[in-house]
Amino acid sequence: MTTRPSTGTSPGTNLATGPERHPADATGPERHPADAADIARIAVRAAGLVPGVSVVRPAAVRLDDRSVGLDLHLITWYGHSVPTIAETVRAVVADRVAAATGLRVAVVTVTVDDLLVPGVDVSAAPATVRPEDG
Repeated sequence: MTTRPSTGTSPGTNLATGPERHPADATGPERHPADAADIARIAVRAAGLVPGVSVVRPAAVRLDDRSVGLDLHLITWYGHSVPTIAETVRAVVADRVAAATGLRVAVVTVTVDDLLVPGVDVSAAPATVRPEDG
C-alpha cells in the first residue's frame, strides 16, 4: 500500500470536515476503537489549542462504525474573529479525531455561546495552563 505524505492542506482536505478518506485508506493500520468519551476528550483538547478559545464543551458525539459527528460549544475571547475561530476549530478537531481514531469525521458543528472581554470577565480563566500553575 502506498502512503501519501500530508503537508498542509491537500486537494482532498475540506476545512470544515478535515481530510477526505479514500476507500483504499480503510486498509491501512488498524487503530484501537474509540468510544464517544474518548472522542470527546480528543476534540476538546484539539479545540483548546486554537488561539482565542477559552472554554470548550462537547455537546454531542454521534458515532458509528466508520464515521463520527461532533457538536462543540465554545467560549471565545473578544478581539478574535469568531468565524475564523469556528473554522479553525472545525479543521483542527477533524484532523485530530481522524488521526487518532481512523474514523471519517462527517461534521464538526461549532456553537459560540459567549464572548469574554479581557479585564471585564476576570472570573473566566483561559483554557491554557498559566506558567505559575505548573
